[in-house]
Amino acid sequence: MKRQRSRAFLALAFGLISAHAWADGWEGKRPIPPPCVSPFAGAYLGLAAGYAEQRAEVTNLQPGAPAFGQTFSDNEGGFTFGGYAGYNWQHCNSRLVFGIEADFNYLNSSPTAFDIETFAGGLTETTSLESSIDWFGTLRGRLGFMIHNHMLVYATGGLAYGRADHTLSDDCPACSATPPITGFPVSQSNDVTNAGWTVGGGAELLHDSKWFLRAEALYVDLGSETHNYRFVIPSAGTVTSAAKWDDQFWVARLGISYKFGNQK
Repeated sequence: MKRQRSRAFLALAFGLISAHAWADGWEGKRPIPPPCVSPFAGAYLGLAAGYAEQRAEVTNLQPGAPAFGQTFSDNEGGFTFGGYAGYNWQHCNSRLVFGIEADFNYLNSSPTAFDIETFAGGLTETTSLESSIDWFGTLRGRLGFMIHNHMLVYATGGLAYGRADHTLSDDCPACSATPPITGFPVSQSNDVTNAGWTVGGGAELLHDSKWFLRAEALYVDLGSETHNYRFVIPSAGTVTSAAKWDDQFWVARLGISYKFGNQK
């Protein structure tokens, strides 16, 4: 009988303690989930400036020319600046960041290649081939990884487009031969907007939850364009020439952008 009473007393005491613990909230309470953190998510708008180096490759496509089929190239660096806008998606507490970005930029670069041809009698003719890219833009996807709460590294790639001014000039020193050929030097330009591709990468630092500081590098290939040139020389009639232009460049730049919306 005493044992039964002891067991009943213990059961009652345990029940009272359990009820009190439940009321106090330290038994059966669900854990508090961590806060949703996605510091890079949202829309942003920024400015960037840096250095670009352009490479122009020009192939002589004039049948019968001594340099037919040969390619001439030159590199030149210049200043670039522009603006960009984009949007990032980042799931709560995830280190992966997906984004899309567009930019538009000014570029100050005009490499010039020279095609020097030697004819019978030792006479030479120099043709200068200048390619000047006035502006370019890109539309790219981005894939980033957050290596720190405020640091993102990313790869990027997509569509590139740009405006190129191709100028073929011939000073024709061989035209001083006897009898002289008048009408030189000659020059002709053609403007073209080409589309190509770009690939690159960079890093972003988040400052004060609203501002991004960026370092980025891109390689841009605007493809090729073939143009036929036609010159009317009073003493020689119509002179034609043809060339294929290939424009590529790389860009290294720094940027600053502002992120819209509330910090998460």
